[in-house]
Amino acid sequence: MRGSERAERAGMDAAVTVRWSYAEGSAPRDHARALLRSTAAEVAGVFPADVRIGRAASGAPELSGAAEGLLASVSHTRGLVAVAVSRPRDGVSGVGVDVEAVRPLDADTLAERWFTPDEAAWVRALPPALRPVGLLDLWTRKESVGKALGLGLAGGGLRRPVGAPPPGTPPASARPLSALPGAPELSGAVLPGPAGYVLACALRGAGTPPPTVHVTERKATPCLPSNGHCTKG
Repeated sequence: MRGSERAERAGMDAAVTVRWSYAEGSAPRDHARALLRSTAAEVAGVFPADVRIGRAASGAPELSGAAEGLLASVSHTRGLVAVAVSRPRDGVSGVGVDVEAVRPLDADTLAERWFTPDEAAWVRALPPALRPVGLLDLWTRKESVGKALGLGLAGGGLRRPVGAPPPGTPPASARPLSALPGAPELSGAVLPGPAGYVLACALRGAGTPPPTVHVTERKATPCLPSNGHCTKG
C-alpha cells in the first residue's frame, strides 16, 4: 500500500477527519462547502455528488443524502478553510473545528476581557511576540468547543475554561485531544496545520481514551450537482 493510500485509510478509520485547504482567490464559503462535500463523501465512502449540505437551526452544517448521520463543522479565515467530519460513534455527539490566521492582536486586552484569570495570566506571561499566537491557541479551542456544543462562540462561552498548554509547551503547537477542565464530556486539541495559522478541534461526548483525529491538507473538490459530476482534486 502506498503512503498516500495509507494516509487515506487512516483518515477513514479515524474518529474525526479534519481537512484544510488554501483558499486564495476564491469565495471562502464556497470553497469550504466543496471541501466539506468531498471530505464527507470520503468518510462515508460515497460519491461527492450524493452528499447534501444543509444548515441546522444552530447555523452548523448538516449533512444528508448519502452522508446523513455524519457530524460536521466548518471554519474559514484569511486564505484558508478547514472542515471536520466525524461519525457519531464512541460516544461522540458533536464536533467543532476552528482556524485563525496569525496576525497582530492586542492579546493582553482581549485575554483580560474574555478569558479566565488563569488563561489571561498565561497569555501575559508569554514573550510579547508570542502573545497573539497564545491568544489564538485558546481562542480557537474555545470556538471549536462552542461549535461542538452547537452554540457557537458566544453561546459556547469564551469564559469556558479550556486550560493553558502544559508548562514548556510552545503556544499553538500541536497537542492530542484532552478533556476540558471540569468538563470530561468535552475534549479539545490544537492540530498540526499550515504555517501562519492556528487550527483546533473539539468533540462533545468523547470517551476515554479520546478518539483519534486525522489531519491533512486537501484541495477542495468542485462538484456540479446539476449533472452529478465531480472533478477530483
